[in-house]
Amino acid sequence: MSGAGDASRSIGMVGGVANWMVGSGRLRGFTVMHCLHSAAETCFTISLAASIFFSVSADAARPRVLLFLVISLAPFLVMAPLVGPVIDRVRGGIGRVVVGTFAVRAVLVLLLAQQLRTLALFPLAFGVLVVAKTYTVGRNALVPLLVETDDDLVAANARLSRTASIAGTIAGAAAVAVYSTAGGAWTLRLAAVFYVLGAIAAWSVRKVMPAAEAARRTDIVELLRVDFTGATWDMMALRAAVGFAMFHFAFSLRAGNEPAWLLGAVIAANSIGGFLGTVVAPSIRSRINEGQMFTWAMLGSAGAMVAAGLGYTRATLIGGVLILGLAASVGRRALDSTIQQFAPHARRGRVYASLETRLELAWVAAACVAVASRLSTLVGVLALAGFLVVMAAEHVRRHRLVELLQPPTTAPLAERLLTRAETLAGLDHHDEAIIVALSAVEVAEVPAHDPELQRMRELVRGPATHDELRDAAERVIARVRALVQNPG
Repeated sequence: MSGAGDASRSIGMVGGVANWMVGSGRLRGFTVMHCLHSAAETCFTISLAASIFFSVSADAARPRVLLFLVISLAPFLVMAPLVGPVIDRVRGGIGRVVVGTFAVRAVLVLLLAQQLRTLALFPLAFGVLVVAKTYTVGRNALVPLLVETDDDLVAANARLSRTASIAGTIAGAAAVAVYSTAGGAWTLRLAAVFYVLGAIAAWSVRKVMPAAEAARRTDIVELLRVDFTGATWDMMALRAAVGFAMFHFAFSLRAGNEPAWLLGAVIAANSIGGFLGTVVAPSIRSRINEGQMFTWAMLGSAGAMVAAGLGYTRATLIGGVLILGLAASVGRRALDSTIQQFAPHARRGRVYASLETRLELAWVAAACVAVASRLSTLVGVLALAGFLVVMAAEHVRRHRLVELLQPPTTAPLAERLLTRAETLAGLDHHDEAIIVALSAVEVAEVPAHDPELQRMRELVRGPATHDELRDAAERVIARVRALVQNPG
């Protein structure tokens, strides 16, 4: 009996570890798919990084890296206006889009393996990056369909990132071994294998998406969303800090004749910090909300880099980068959860396409500054610390201002709806602002047989220009506020 009990406990522990790693139900297959994506992307990145950066001296690598950074940014300039709307229009078919991203990348990296030493490398890499970000937008849009409640979003996003980090690490070790023995072309062919396996996994996951999507559609709840502009700016600051740190230290440590292990330790510290963020984020979310998660992320990263700069040693440098990676990881989990909860389902693709564009712009701009500036390691740490202190102070100022301007929860519902309508109008979502403002009339039970309000309701249902909707939203909000405040 004791042996049977030990076996049962062992099976239970294995099951618990498996659930912690990949989740259960629909999330399990989705996690496997995302791990294959991470493995393939790691092989792709290692092949290009080794070919562009480590194969030449630091000075010779600078122009090549700058060119690659500019090319890596270009996909995002077309992603927001093109990719997001396409994903939003594919009703019940986002899963098919994800399958396609794996298949297209498999073909592109096989072509790239034949052109690794030619100028064709850059347009082919451009294509891989465009399709990779299309996958990211589609994946983020699908995550809310895989969880039972919105409270599980941080944990689900953390699990996806955590398991992808582990898969990427294992694939990275394999990619380095392949590159050392066979070269970059075979590393890209290994990436193609992972992309094909990912397409197969995505095809299996795709089958459960349409039913899940139909079950999670909402109407008025999606309209009453929060403004996550501040969270986006915070995440852009953290992404910029990570981009600057990685590229600055990559060049400054090589230029300063520091041992190779130090650069490896800095890169590893960033990765370990990101992984730790996926572990602790669900626990943090169970105690505080997403906005407070950003507060701690901003203050923690700023404090860590200040400490690294004032007491600069190799150990403090590694520690500061680790905390920065941790903060960026926690911040990303908080931002994803916020958008997945409150972005309208019908516009989630566009929201994520715009978000990824902004984050990549911040990352690339900071990386370009790091590559072109030629600062010493210590000066770079101090500059990074100053930037994070300024951004943390701005976050605290903005957060306090939002709290002061937020209508109290004790305010009448009609007043809160009008405040929300004004917020939506300020975000250029004028049609939604009109609907929310009109709902305030019904909630307040004000007799409003106003012909103008009726025309505004019809305007939302029919074709209207942006300017017409903007003017209508302003008139409706003002008219409804007058009716609610003076019902007589």
